[in-house]
Parts: sequence; C-alpha cells; structure tokens
Amino acid sequence: MKTVYETYQNETMYPDLDIHQACRRLSQAIQCRTTSYVDVSKVDDAQFKRLHDVIRTSFPQVMHHGEVSMHGNSMLIKLTGSDQTLKPILLMSHLDVVPVVKGTEKDWTYGPYSGAIADGMIWGRGALDIKNMVFAILEAAEYCLTHAMNLKRTIYCAFGEDEETCNTGSARMAAYLKKQGAQLEFVLDEGGGEIIDGDVYGAKGSLVSSICLSEKGYADLLLEAKSVGGHSSNPVHGTSLGHLAKAITAIAEHPLPARLSELNKAALRTLAPKINQEPMKTYVSSIETHENAILDYYLNSEELYNQVSTTIAPTMICEGAQAGNVMPQNMWAVINFRLACHDSIDTLLEACSKLVGDEIKCSYIQANDASAISRYDSYGYQKLTETLQTFFGGVSFIPNLVTGSTDARNYECICDTVLRYGPFIEEGEIVSKGVHGTNERISIRAYAQGIRSLIHLIQQTCK
Repeated sequence: MKTVYETYQNETMYPDLDIHQACRRLSQAIQCRTTSYVDVSKVDDAQFKRLHDVIRTSFPQVMHHGEVSMHGNSMLIKLTGSDQTLKPILLMSHLDVVPVVKGTEKDWTYGPYSGAIADGMIWGRGALDIKNMVFAILEAAEYCLTHAMNLKRTIYCAFGEDEETCNTGSARMAAYLKKQGAQLEFVLDEGGGEIIDGDVYGAKGSLVSSICLSEKGYADLLLEAKSVGGHSSNPVHGTSLGHLAKAITAIAEHPLPARLSELNKAALRTLAPKINQEPMKTYVSSIETHENAILDYYLNSEELYNQVSTTIAPTMICEGAQAGNVMPQNMWAVINFRLACHDSIDTLLEACSKLVGDEIKCSYIQANDASAISRYDSYGYQKLTETLQTFFGGVSFIPNLVTGSTDARNYECICDTVLRYGPFIEEGEIVSKGVHGTNERISIRAYAQGIRSLIHLIQQTCK
C-alpha cells in the first residue's frame, strides 16, 4: 500500500497560498484552551472569546464581507452570494477540544497548547481534532475573497462550541437557520478522512476512503442492582454484584440482529469495479442475491463489523463492598452502545430489559437514534468527490457512515445532503494516536492539502 502522502497531487495549485502564515494562524488557535465539559461551569468562556478574537483578526476579508452572529460561544458567519436562487452551502467544524489527561502533560514532545510548529508538524490539542478544519475553512474563504472571487452561492461557516460533549452549539445554530427559512444545498463537516487498504473489501491493490453520509446512534445504558447486603457467609439470594455481572453478560452475549443497510450496499456498488478477490467478487456481482453472505463477511471482519451492527461495550462499574467477606448493596454499571441505523433506542431498551429480568433496572443516561442517511446521488456528494479526486490520486471514495458522532446531524432539519469528510488525510499512526491522545499533531503538508481542497470546493460550487 502506498503511503498516504504518495496519494497527494496538485500540491502546486494555488501557488500564492501562504502556508507559513496559515500555520501560524492555526498555531494561535491551538494556544486557546477551548476545552468543553459536560459540566458547563468548568468551561472557560474567556478562552473561547480569545479564539473568537483570533478569528476576527486573522481573516479580514471574511470579516468585511461576512455577517457574524454569536450563539453562546458558537460562531456563525454568513457570506452572502449574488444569486439568491441558489441554495447556500454550510461548511462547519467545532471550536472545542477534549481535555488533556492529567499527568500526561510531560509526555508531549511539545506542550499540548503550545501550537508549536516543528519537525514539519503543527502540534497541540485541536491540531487534528479539529481546529485545523475551522481554520482551513476560513483560510479557503479568505483566499477566494482576496482573489476577488464573485460568490454566486451563499456560504455559511458554522463553528460549534461543544461537539465533544453536548452538541448544544450546533443545535442552536441549526435552529436559528431553520427559523430564518434556510434550506441548504449541502453541509460539510468532519468525518472520514482516512485512506485504508481496499483489501478489507476484497479490492486488493486499491486505496479506499469513506465520505460519510450518516452516523450511528449513541446510548449509555445504566444498569442498577439492589440488595440488602450482609455477611458473605449467607448469599442465599445472590449478591447485587452477581446479579449485575449476569446482566452485563446477558446483554453482551445477545446483540441485536445485524443488517446490511442501503448505505452499505451503495458503498459496495461504488467499489464493485475494484473488487477482485473472492468471495466478495462473486458477492458484489449480485448484492441482493448474496446479501446474507455479505453480512456474514462484514460481521467476521474486525474493520467492518461495526458498520452493520449495534455495538456493545461495557465501560463502567461502581465499586463493590469494602471487604471480601461483605456482600455489596446497591451497585450500577454502564454499557455503551453505538446504534446501527436499523435499530432504535426504544427497541434497544426493550430488548435489554427483557434480557436482565426484574432483578436489574435499566434506564438511559443519554441516548439518541442514528442520523438519517443523506443522499449520495446529490450535487454536493458529486462535487466533494470530484474535489477529493483532484487532490488525492488513485483513491476510491465510497459512501459510508461515521461510527462515532458529530455536530452534523443537527443540520438534517434544513438539508438532505449532510457530508462528513475532513480533507486532512494523514498517516494512520498519526490519526490513531493523535485524535484525543498525546502528541496530537498535523503535518504541514496535510494541512496545506486540506486548505487547497476546500478552496477548490468553494470555487466549484460557489463561483
């Protein structure tokens, strides 16, 4: 398999793009400690204001031509186009970052909020998730406006404040736009942005990357067990810990039925000409005929099984008794689910409650269904694909889903084409260890290519 950087092409396009200054501006953004928390009392509003000021001073053309509205710490910028018959597009990302794990600060090569530009990289929390996209969107818009591009189509730039926690910022901006009567041509948010070996799908020798059109649902299921406790010498009715363990095991061993979605099928149809290995070569010759076999193939793949199933991950359990000879009383555990599009939080709760019986109380801490599946026959999907093919050669782009969650789902109320793809394609190790991890960073080369991609997308859709 080629390295990711070997797929880069047209790196000389937009030769007057000042990458040095773009990196400096991203560095300034990283230095703003815009950490979001579920407990909003912990949020440092001053750091968000600091970041807003960096944006306002860094992009004079955007500020001159744009109409800025604030929604809490979230920022919405409207660049009005000349042709009001064209539906606007919305380019989005988020301003917040996850906390740095206490005690790991010394493990960073460069400080987590240093914004250091060194070793061909830009370092710090938000470099890859995802202040890079915030600032790349603004860099692209600034470049187009500086070069006197006549925007025919209106562009919205929406930057939420709490994607990593509660998604309230994006919800407020989406509600505001809906109230204004906005109907969007397409939305582009983070997601996808990785290149994998096509061998996973039976397409040996191919490179594959996913443009995500949906995202899985999310549920934290709380299991509660109660008992009187007492001395461990008389466990005639069992213990709360024992009941809880049985409940966790029962749920973990009885997943909801998996199913091949229409999005899965669309991905295979797109990739079919490149699939050259059996059994998938035979399977994709008639997807409907071989649907059950394809489903089994996915379920037996470490990389693919979560695309067709609701996943189950027990994540938390409270401490038991204070001594080995004492039966615990009230105990609880949490199981995290990522829901496939064919399942719902209602059916999941019903199934889990039946599995654990009357000994265990089941309830949600938080839960939401999977998002809608956006159109992959749309103008936005076509233009994004063409743009990515311009800058990343030899890669097959397929429709797919995000197995996590983003802010993008909040805009489904005003758009039927919600795309998730961050064009900052990095080597796998940088992505896997950097996102939410120690030594988060992005290469200058990847950042520059992402900016070029967004300039091109704006030119192709708004000029």
